[in-house]
Amino acid sequence: MAITKDDILALMTDFHDLVMLRKGTAAEQAAFFLRSDEARIVVPHGEDISVQANYEIHQKLTDERHVPLEPWDVTPLSSAPERARAIGAVYWEGRLADSPDRVIKCVVGEDWIVQRTADGTLKIALYVNPYHHFLPDSAPIALE
Repeated sequence: MAITKDDILALMTDFHDLVMLRKGTAAEQAAFFLRSDEARIVVPHGEDISVQANYEIHQKLTDERHVPLEPWDVTPLSSAPERARAIGAVYWEGRLADSPDRVIKCVVGEDWIVQRTADGTLKIALYVNPYHHFLPDSAPIALE
């Protein structure tokens, strides 16, 4: 069974819902990764973000939402193990918890390699955020 765009978007939605809405812990975030001991978001030209740092960033926000933006390019990479690469973007928004009138608004590049495990579960093998484009009316936030 080939990994589809819908499979990847469902995984992405589950992950983002955990991070942004349910405020899941670093350990809960790491469970989405093929290697939970190496779970991190790769940020070119900067420090990679650990799942603990990702947890801490999202604790500063309320009323978060994420919307996948089209197009999404999905490329099968291999069948054994079953892997695919997905490249696209999401719109990310949230209110600063200590200043609810200030809202971050950002388009985030997403570049994921996912792998299906032996039990059929889809996991993140590599998670890269190639860019964060904050919109002109966005409140600032430190991504560290």
